[in-house]
Amino acid sequence: MRLLASTDIALRVLILLGREAAGAHLSVEALATALGGLSRNNLHKIVQDLGALGVTRTVRGAGGGVMLAIPPNAIRLGSLVQRLEAEQALVECNRPDGCACTLLPDCRLRGMLGNAQSQFYRALDTQTLADCLESSMQSGG
Repeated sequence: MRLLASTDIALRVLILLGREAAGAHLSVEALATALGGLSRNNLHKIVQDLGALGVTRTVRGAGGGVMLAIPPNAIRLGSLVQRLEAEQALVECNRPDGCACTLLPDCRLRGMLGNAQSQFYRALDTQTLADCLESSMQSGG
């Protein structure tokens, strides 16, 4: 399974924010720089998506920025990734908007892949953002 680039970036944004002291925030510019010079516009969209999910909040103004809206140990990775990837299907027959597969209804692959994807999210849900922070702090990133 391959995650969208935006999901990968969103997870890294959350790790950076989680490293900050409680209540501290980072500007989108600081996040873009820390993430290797990402486009500010693309990063702004990802930050908006995280805000819409209730994971981050923004502080407006000259000294503003982005901060976690909930504690790192309350952010379950599986649920978060599933919500960020909501419109993505592993294969044609798992698309949320229907599919054009000519093998349905006789093909059993759809159920097998759906089950595998569910197991992937469940396995990730055993971990929180706090677990990423502990690991990244020990290994240096």
